[in-house]
Amino acid sequence: MSNDPTTKLALDLITGAMRKTGQYAPGEAIAAADLNDALDSLNGLLDVLSNDNKAIFNSVENIVTLTAGQQSYTVGLTGQIPVQRPLRITDAYSRVTTSSSTVDFPCEIKDLAAYASVGLKSQPGPWAKFAFYNPTFPNGQLYFWPVPSQAVEFHFWSDALLQSVSLTTALTLPQGYYLFLQLALTELLCIEYGVPVSEDVKRLMRRYEAAIKSNNAVVDREISVDGAICATNANNASFILTGGF
Repeated sequence: MSNDPTTKLALDLITGAMRKTGQYAPGEAIAAADLNDALDSLNGLLDVLSNDNKAIFNSVENIVTLTAGQQSYTVGLTGQIPVQRPLRITDAYSRVTTSSSTVDFPCEIKDLAAYASVGLKSQPGPWAKFAFYNPTFPNGQLYFWPVPSQAVEFHFWSDALLQSVSLTTALTLPQGYYLFLQLALTELLCIEYGVPVSEDVKRLMRRYEAAIKSNNAVVDREISVDGAICATNANNASFILTGGF
């Protein structure tokens, strides 16, 4: 087995966490029941971390061809857009292809208040200018405005969720995650065994967590200003992005 922590097995991570609780000595065989309990705690930890966007290290691009005239879609493994249900959608655009060119038009992701403020939600348009995503369960709901009047190719990005593992799963995590998860699991297991969490474990876990989240932090975007406020007719070329509507 490679010593590279980015490719170790879940079993290796759990074994290290069990040693750090003080319940097992180095090299001592771990009881199967304890391994299974620790695996359950690890999967619970991964599930919780998926709700923290700063703990997520990459995004997934999803591509779907929208049906002309359809206003909303269910998004999930059993939905009309059959991808893993996103907790959140971060960015999107519509791709329009003609016989001579391909042009991408940005689609802003807005909240419920913005979507609710639209008076005519069924208004048609060549492509959507914005979308609202409601993360209902088991499938989310994605709404478009205006409603695309043609079958455009829609691209959207969602956070890649941390997947559950088995004991023999190769973790394939980026640098820094292995020891952070091991220490976080140690804290959970100490609570389960009713033993105090070492101050060193807590200190190092917080340090490594902060390093990971700092690396995953999204850089603030440049301030954008409505073109209608500052553009003149002589210089306004925004139709390239908006398509003139």
